[in-house]
Amino acid sequence: MSESMLVRASRDGDQFHYLWAARRALLLLNPLSDLVAVTIEGAATDEFPGSKQVEVGEQLIDIAEYYGSTDLKSASLIRYMQLKHSTLQVDEIWQPSGLEKTIQGFAERYAALQAELLDDSLNGKLEFWFVTNRTISPKFVETIEDASAQKESRHPGDLKKLEAFTSLKGERLASFCRMLRLDGSQDNYWTQRNILFQDVAGYLPDMDVDAPIRLNYLVNSKALSENATSPSITKMDVLRALRTDEAELFPAPCLVEEIAQAIPRRQEQAIIRSIIDAPGTPVIVHADAGVGKSVFSTRICQNLPAGSVGLLYDCFGNGQYRSATGYRHRHKTALVQLANQLSALGFCHLLIPTVNADSSSYVRAFMHRVGQAAAMIRATSEDALLCIIVDAADNAQMAAEEINEPRSFIRDLLRQPLPEGVRLVALCRPYREPMLDPPPYAVSLGLDAFTVEETAAHLRQTYPHASDQDVAEFHRLSSHNPRVQALALSRQTTLPDMLRLLGPNPTTVDGAIATLLENSIANLRDASGAPEKAQIDLICAGLASLRPLLPIAV
Repeated sequence: MSESMLVRASRDGDQFHYLWAARRALLLLNPLSDLVAVTIEGAATDEFPGSKQVEVGEQLIDIAEYYGSTDLKSASLIRYMQLKHSTLQVDEIWQPSGLEKTIQGFAERYAALQAELLDDSLNGKLEFWFVTNRTISPKFVETIEDASAQKESRHPGDLKKLEAFTSLKGERLASFCRMLRLDGSQDNYWTQRNILFQDVAGYLPDMDVDAPIRLNYLVNSKALSENATSPSITKMDVLRALRTDEAELFPAPCLVEEIAQAIPRRQEQAIIRSIIDAPGTPVIVHADAGVGKSVFSTRICQNLPAGSVGLLYDCFGNGQYRSATGYRHRHKTALVQLANQLSALGFCHLLIPTVNADSSSYVRAFMHRVGQAAAMIRATSEDALLCIIVDAADNAQMAAEEINEPRSFIRDLLRQPLPEGVRLVALCRPYREPMLDPPPYAVSLGLDAFTVEETAAHLRQTYPHASDQDVAEFHRLSSHNPRVQALALSRQTTLPDMLRLLGPNPTTVDGAIATLLENSIANLRDASGAPEKAQIDLICAGLASLRPLLPIAV
């Protein structure tokens, strides 16, 4: 056999090593794995912070995985791996003699670490893996199993070899063998490369042939001398290799505040029951400004069947939805945010945005994850639902049209077939419902303003001794509108003064805001000196000329 072929076979082994490590590094993206670092060619350099590191057996460590922490005392699990790949001898079985140096080195590192930790036990915290594409002697594997269980060995001759390799017997041998895993018959490096491409594709909205190459390069670079003092790969390293970061994974966090003492609505149960009873059908809940759509959106999840999961997406974003830095209407923003909220709960892979993916790719990737999540949720309880709630959906379409983009994500989402166990709810104003272009079979439900009983509960949260007459007057002057009522109650004045400020005629949302601003500016001008009054007027004029965050009638 030529020397060049031996060199090529050795290179195959390197590729097997890097590809295997790249696939393991993807586990860093799993929010439930507790994996914090993967090291290449050796252990982490901070296993014993502030102390000299243990070097015994380190030459055997091709990959190490650290769960919880890279500090050995704090880690929940540390896994050392040696990888061996054969191109020319793939059909030959690994015999005990071929494993002697590996097992001996692992045992020596086990003893050295145990001596360093003194009273801290490594049982359940440490694992030693030998991974290969060749078959490992079944008899030797059985010998290790028997030793770990302290059973009479089925292969006494192999037991003697194992004792000689480790220099351990009895309980100490059993303890070590419980940490030892021989993992043979793995896929060769060519198949590992194909699997890596599939694994990476599972995180992306479309095919990106360069992404697995960049991830493999990251592993390769960590094996070089330039990274001898920093061999660890972290979640951030993997995200950078895939050209993203934490901010892009969660680009539009929900800014809708949950109100602890929200008034339960008379219609609440009926509307939520209609949502539950609408399989495969999107539901649109419409209400006028200030009626409480956003508050209601936070209460839907609280009343779903046991075991259900709700996702709330906020299209409004405290008025920033029209800002170039705060767009929330695009598929790349909304569907990535929702998918990764599901991922954070452990129901699916992350959805990592890419440069070239189009809207259809994001919808397909998102709906695939929704189907996965719904199946997992229903596996626990048949009645459980995955409910996706989109608040201020009309604002998303308005923002899209304002910058000449024909469709926001909600238009496409409303027309997607919903998997079993999934409910989709969009909230908007009544006259803007046609902007969403809902399918003809969509269920449309109206949310009314406060009833007198709801107004009474709202008023008495601030004024416990308010009379029925006070309630009736407050109900009339506020036009039954929860937002008008909330603005009036926020003035922190006496009940008679608050009612007087609302009267004598019923107040609208726009009127309440205008009155509040006028009073605030008047108080500010009155408290300031003459020079400051002119400056206040100039500031108000400047603010009035700015582009509004909220749409206004013209």
